[in-house]
Amino acid sequence: MDFSTSARHRDIAVRMAALGRDLHDSGLAARDREGRFCTERWKMLASQRVHALTVPPAQGGAGYGALDLVYALEALSEHCEDTGLLFALAAHLCACVHPLAAFGDAALRERWLTAIVEEGRIGAHAITEAQAGSDISAMQCTATREGDGYRLHGEKRYITNAPVCDFIVVHARTGNSGGFLDYSAFVLDSRSVGVQISAKPHEKVGLRTTAMGDIRFDGTWVAASQRIGAEGSGGPIFQASMEWERSCLFAIYLGAMRRQLRRTWQHARTRVQFGQPLVAHQALAHRIADMHVRLESARLACLHAAWKLDEKLPAQDTAAIAKLLVSEASVKNGLDALHIHGASGVIEGDIERQLRNALPSTLFSGGNEVLKDQLLRQLGRVLQSSAGQAS
Repeated sequence: MDFSTSARHRDIAVRMAALGRDLHDSGLAARDREGRFCTERWKMLASQRVHALTVPPAQGGAGYGALDLVYALEALSEHCEDTGLLFALAAHLCACVHPLAAFGDAALRERWLTAIVEEGRIGAHAITEAQAGSDISAMQCTATREGDGYRLHGEKRYITNAPVCDFIVVHARTGNSGGFLDYSAFVLDSRSVGVQISAKPHEKVGLRTTAMGDIRFDGTWVAASQRIGAEGSGGPIFQASMEWERSCLFAIYLGAMRRQLRRTWQHARTRVQFGQPLVAHQALAHRIADMHVRLESARLACLHAAWKLDEKLPAQDTAAIAKLLVSEASVKNGLDALHIHGASGVIEGDIERQLRNALPSTLFSGGNEVLKDQLLRQLGRVLQSSAGQAS
């Protein structure tokens, strides 16, 4: 097993770190208070085709795999403090671009991916509903067959990028068998007739510079050619999107935690209490060591999950473990960083903002309790099988 970083990934990290520094925004604190997405910096990302990293080269993208994307997002987020902007980017890449690239037919890829690359379009992944978050079986939004297309009816809630999106990847119920094949995925323009998007982004505790809103479909027409994959393949497509999110999107927290660790260490070296720097007090020094251990453990899990995706190996459990480790590390590291910074950590700035940005991470891409239930079921099957073989 080779744990070295390839020349390709070192180059990706160097280039993305430079871009992250270019994204510096002296007005970030004000935008965070206002809950405002930065359209100008999205255009900067699009001008460098970062919004198309996972688009195949045939459609003008970089053709990044999962491991490439982890290195890119980690480096970007280490040097760009606007985690909300990068969350919007990662959600767009993992849950909107990837399904189109991986499951769309040639005509769909040529039509939509080319436009995304050339026009800097941003996508929204419409899956969550008021009663259907992690429980896809509770989905009520429907796509009813009509002629050579479908009519969409229903409402999606808490959708990342909704207020600023140009296109939507939506999952809807196309069957009622009670099984995994009752759902299908579609792509459509956000300006389509019958699409209503909340104009004002939701107020939220963290990731405030990501625009989140609701989308309603009132008989919206989508042609069959806008369906991603076959009818009934929405379940597997959604599962693949979640594996990419849990493996790759969470790399933005790896970079933020590395910046957070560096600043916390520097503060502990220079802040003097009782005649000694904070780092000389073992109880506080151990908090910094714990931050380092959590970060490195979470990073290895992310890289492992992304590697499995690239190798076409089963990654559902590995991706869930990566998501659990990164999200829980991000919250705990945020609390430790704030504690060590003391009053300066509580006052507005990168330390308190990153703690707030970390809080939603245990909820999206599958709540942590839901993922632990899934892991336990799988673990039970494995242990039961091994017990049978041992006897």
